[in-house]
Amino acid sequence: MTPDSRVIRPSLIYLLKSDLERHYFYSGRAEKPVRSYHIWRNFLVPRCAPVGIYRLSRWLHEKRIKPLAKILTWCNFFLFGTEIASNCQIGSHFYMPHAAGTVIGAMSIGHHAVIYHQVTLGAKEIMFGYAGRPVVGDNVFIAAGAKVIGDIVIGDGCIIAANAVVNKSTPINSLLVGVPAKASPVKRRPNDTVLY
Repeated sequence: MTPDSRVIRPSLIYLLKSDLERHYFYSGRAEKPVRSYHIWRNFLVPRCAPVGIYRLSRWLHEKRIKPLAKILTWCNFFLFGTEIASNCQIGSHFYMPHAAGTVIGAMSIGHHAVIYHQVTLGAKEIMFGYAGRPVVGDNVFIAAGAKVIGDIVIGDGCIIAANAVVNKSTPINSLLVGVPAKASPVKRRPNDTVLY
């Protein structure tokens, strides 16, 4: 998945609703319908607020109101200890059960991603540009303390174990464990649906 300005992007409301739907899924209320008037919960529920603030900052970034987008990014940092770059394009149904200490400076992240606390996604070296950052596929689960660094691609359906350090591209459906992380295939049946 790579960012492309020609792709039609989902609306802000759709993304906020999808993130809240994901929250309901993980809190045992998967059948609960998400209505437009529920969107306020994205900003008041601690497990949803960092993602909601990121969504607003990303929307402002895309509208080229970058100073305000940066202010929201810093608000997220000061309020929740979470730094999610507004440059990073994140797909729908994004969920962060515990966001504290997480730094997301990836190029892009696909849909249905789950990212736990103390995770870092970013450049291998100190750089202020946006090149040399990871691209994370769809349906990826990243456990607490994992580090994904450098100009690499994490394939769809990957699971990154707690405290793993990933610095090489990985194929789809891989389990990544260790420092540096070693990949092994995740065994799934042909009809399995990945629901991280």
